[in-house]
Amino acid sequence: MTDSDRLRAFVAQAPLERELILAVVREAAAAAPAGARILDAGAGDAPYRELFAHADYKTTDWTESVHEGARRADIVASLDALPVPDASFDVVLCTQVLEHVPEPAAVLAELRRVLRPGGALWLTVPFVGELHEEPHDHFRYTSHGLRGLCERAGFGEVRTWPLGGYFTAMAQLARNGGLAIGAGTGRDELGLRVVAAALRAVARVLPAADRLDRRRAMPLGFACHAVAVPAGAQPASTRA
Repeated sequence: MTDSDRLRAFVAQAPLERELILAVVREAAAAAPAGARILDAGAGDAPYRELFAHADYKTTDWTESVHEGARRADIVASLDALPVPDASFDVVLCTQVLEHVPEPAAVLAELRRVLRPGGALWLTVPFVGELHEEPHDHFRYTSHGLRGLCERAGFGEVRTWPLGGYFTAMAQLARNGGLAIGAGTGRDELGLRVVAAALRAVARVLPAADRLDRRRAMPLGFACHAVAVPAGAQPASTRA
C-alpha cells in the first residue's frame, strides 16, 4: 500500500524522527487483526489513520491540543479520564504524547483500563528534543523509566527499543539548530545563513554513522510494546 500525500508530508516535516516513529506504527498496524478496536491516544490530526483502514480506528485528544484535528476526535477528553468502559479496545497507540502529560502514571493506568486483557500498547516517547507545545511539555524518558512506568500501570511483556542512535540524535539537533538560527534574507545575515546551511548539510550525512553506535545510549527517543495483564496477574517484563 502506497502512503498518501498527507502522510508523506507529515513525515517530511521532521523526517529524522518521524520515519522512525512511522516504522513503529507500521508494526502496530501489521500486528492488529482485521476489525480490531484501535484507540489512537493523543491522535492530534491522526496522521496514521490510513494505516489502520482494516480496523475499527478511534481517536482521542484533549481540548487544549494545538492540533486542529483534535477538535474532531472521536473522544475529546483528558487521557487520565477517558469516558469509555473498561476493556473497550484491543490496541492502544500513543505516539509522542506521554511527555505532554503531567501525570504519566495516571495516563498509563487509564490506557491499561481501556485495553482488554491481553491487548497491546504501542508507545513512543522522546529522549532528545527541544521544548515544544509549551507549557505542556513535562518530561523526557529513558528506556528504564518507561519500562517501570508501564509495569507499575499493569502491563507485562514490556519491550523497549531505541529510535535511532547517537548520530541521528546529533543530526536532529544540527537540523533544528539550523532552523533555530532563523536567518533572514538581508545581506547582514549572510553569515547566519551560511551557518544554518552548514548545519543542515551535516544533518543529512550524520545518520549514516549510526551503524557505529553500539550502545544506543543517546537515541532520539524510545519505542515500547507492552501487553495489558489480566487483573490479579503478576506483570512480567522482557528486558531489552
